[in-house]
Amino acid sequence: MKKSKKQTIKTIVFMVFFSAVLISLYFFIRTRTIPFKTESTSSISETDELLTKDIPASYPSSPDEVLVLYGTMTKCLFNEELTPEQIEKMANQLRELFDDELLENNPYTNYLLDLNTEVDNYRKAKRSILEYNIENSDPVKYWDSSDKKYASAVVSFTIKEGNASSKVYENFILRQDEESKWKILGWKIADKEDTETEK
Repeated sequence: MKKSKKQTIKTIVFMVFFSAVLISLYFFIRTRTIPFKTESTSSISETDELLTKDIPASYPSSPDEVLVLYGTMTKCLFNEELTPEQIEKMANQLRELFDDELLENNPYTNYLLDLNTEVDNYRKAKRSILEYNIENSDPVKYWDSSDKKYASAVVSFTIKEGNASSKVYENFILRQDEESKWKILGWKIADKEDTETEK
């Protein structure tokens, strides 16, 4: 009788201990996996990142960094299927990189209209930007004029249309504002031959 009582107590203790281990293991696994799930569902796309980026607060520190951000936003603008609202937001983001003089010469309404037309033309032609690069052969050049600091750099955009790709070279001029931020003053097609390769 005593043996069976002891055996029962042992069994109960073992079951309680085993249950406690199982419960602890369950909570351990649950708390270890939940953060990973939260992380993956809260991750946002590059487009959303660009649209919500606080550019004035984290403004690029050099002309080439300004042009990299400009290139990234331009690529996203022409490659992604953005809604009219997103195109408008991206236009506002791009204009954060523009010099006051460029902003004055390109009123917002006209700029947005031209941008929408250009995006529409890209879509109709099934054109996309494969990549952009600041040309190594033409590094950023700096100079001073009328107590202002200027910089220029050539950026190449590789455009894909159908089975062919071509390179477009654009020469950007930037000017440092009163807060020492490098702002895009303007750009034009650079004096380089476009290249086209069949794929």
